[in-house]
Amino acid sequence: MAASRGAAMLGICLAVWVAGEAWMMRPLPGRSQRLARRAEESNGPRMYYQEDRGTPKGGAFWGRSTEEKWGEFASGEAGRFDKDDLVQAVYPGSQEVYCAQVMKYIGSGDWIVMWVDDMPEDFAKASVLKTDEMEHVRISPVT
Repeated sequence: MAASRGAAMLGICLAVWVAGEAWMMRPLPGRSQRLARRAEESNGPRMYYQEDRGTPKGGAFWGRSTEEKWGEFASGEAGRFDKDDLVQAVYPGSQEVYCAQVMKYIGSGDWIVMWVDDMPEDFAKASVLKTDEMEHVRISPVT
């Protein structure tokens, strides 16, 4: 194998890089995996699970914020929702719509919401959603 950094084709695509003096190889992730990972790395984790409580990952999830004004007195995307608004949204990676509570706006059209509906145990407790992925819950009076 050539002693330069690069990629080799051995039936499957492998990434090759130098770590100290040793060569290391690993499969290259697919395009969608790379984009998802890049999005997560740029603005922290997108999902918060019960086991993340008290961990650095949990701290990274809840510790994000923005200097941008948001909520009742803001305009544009940042003004569409306010803290504690009830919204409905499709749970990421599923086709099911669930109810959530807006916790905070973290910029770039991203909102942290806490899921408040009856959901499967293995689902995230909170997620980061885009503004256009959720809408206010409308309550109709009973007559």
